[in-house]
Amino acid sequence: MSAAITAPSYPDIESITTVTCIGAGTIGGGWAAYFLAQGFTVKVWDPAPDAAEKLTRLIDAAWPALAELDMVAGADKDAWTVHTDLAEAVAGTGFVQESAPENLELKRSLLSSIDAVCDEHVVIGSSTSGYSMTEMALDAEHPERLVVGHPFNPPYLIPLVEVVGGESTAVEAVDWAAEFYTRVGKSVIRMDHEVPGFIANRLQEAQWREALHMIDQGEATVEQIDRSITDGPGLRWPFQGPMLTFHLAGGEGGMAHMLDHFGPSLKSPWTRLEAPELTQKLRDDVVAGCDVAAGDSTIPDLIATRDAGIIALRRLTADLESTRETKARTTSATNVPAGSVHPDTASPGNSEPSELDDYQTQVVAEWIDYNGHMSEAFYVLVFGFATNQVMDQIGLDQAYREAHSTSLYTVESHIRYLDEVSLGQKLQVTPTLVAAGAKKLHLAYEMRVEGKLVATEEIVALHVDQESGTTVPFPTEVSERIGQIRCASPDWVGSQLG
Repeated sequence: MSAAITAPSYPDIESITTVTCIGAGTIGGGWAAYFLAQGFTVKVWDPAPDAAEKLTRLIDAAWPALAELDMVAGADKDAWTVHTDLAEAVAGTGFVQESAPENLELKRSLLSSIDAVCDEHVVIGSSTSGYSMTEMALDAEHPERLVVGHPFNPPYLIPLVEVVGGESTAVEAVDWAAEFYTRVGKSVIRMDHEVPGFIANRLQEAQWREALHMIDQGEATVEQIDRSITDGPGLRWPFQGPMLTFHLAGGEGGMAHMLDHFGPSLKSPWTRLEAPELTQKLRDDVVAGCDVAAGDSTIPDLIATRDAGIIALRRLTADLESTRETKARTTSATNVPAGSVHPDTASPGNSEPSELDDYQTQVVAEWIDYNGHMSEAFYVLVFGFATNQVMDQIGLDQAYREAHSTSLYTVESHIRYLDEVSLGQKLQVTPTLVAAGAKKLHLAYEMRVEGKLVATEEIVALHVDQESGTTVPFPTEVSERIGQIRCASPDWVGSQLG
């Protein structure tokens, strides 16, 4: 990738309303579902006659999982179209994600064709799982805007995207792609060098080769291999990864002790880096073992189980990360030099809060109904005032709204009226950030009088461009403020009516 390559200016990410997915298979369909949940209109190119039917099934299967992660509020699940004409599919789009079958000649030809009909200011990403962009972009007229954006299956649930350019890719295009994926909620690894298979695939395929060797040699069964990971090191990896795992294994000496003590054994013949010959017997043994391990579960059953597990893990890791960050900020606060101002106690314009501020008010006569208590409409009003305060705290204040013509729109709400409120009583509303996306917030409010809970409200609010009427990502500075706030979920969140 060369920094000397000149590139056209790429679109403002906040202005993008439409993306194009090339291919309606498992990966392309997963991307389509994810982009829909992010509020985009999605155009899909696939020449297969049953493409629309396949896409419908894929989106329907992905949507419940996305809903579990609070990612579909305000999104239109049906805001997609399928096209067989490539130029039509990319017309008016702000980004293209190619997810064609993993065939080098096919990808090279397809990327060249997309490049030929797509506006030169649009970045084109490829979901390739192993090919370099250098080899895929050889036939493209504008290779400077072609970037690898390698997801993991299912792309609507797994946050990782590995981003890297080719020798002819402009740095600006890689920068733009990394920022785009980040803004839509992905966890981006920006690679500085092209590596066959990228990072994660190289690691998981090395493990897979070892597993195939053990099956081939009769040393372990499919069930034993899977359980050795799910009940063993796999339990640690969602939280710390293999390198930190070995760092901890070194005890007080950490990784240094681990390498000094066990380094010589790295040359012992434990591993077989070359893949075994894929004989018919090995193939049959692996397939039969997987059938036994699956038992009576169908592929859709296994997918549902996998998705539920990923959702639970993502929630757990998010909670643990929030706890870690809160502890880090608390520790930092106790070590502030005398006379200095810690960010958590600075002026509102410069604060980096770990908690949302309470909103306080007092019940006035105009809010009292014919029963002598606060009317239900004014509960909504008070909760609305609390939302306004949240907006101010995260940077969506009046000055921002006037400058950008954007605001926060509540699209779903659920209020529980738990007790009566009388004239003159002081109300304290405590807001909690349940979850946040690139364009939305999930908030919970608890209203109290002298410590007693009298009402709750749960809302989902979208960041909306008031001129176009479409959802847009939060700007970076607002996203950073939101990221500083601790997420939590009161036990009543998600409660049903009745």
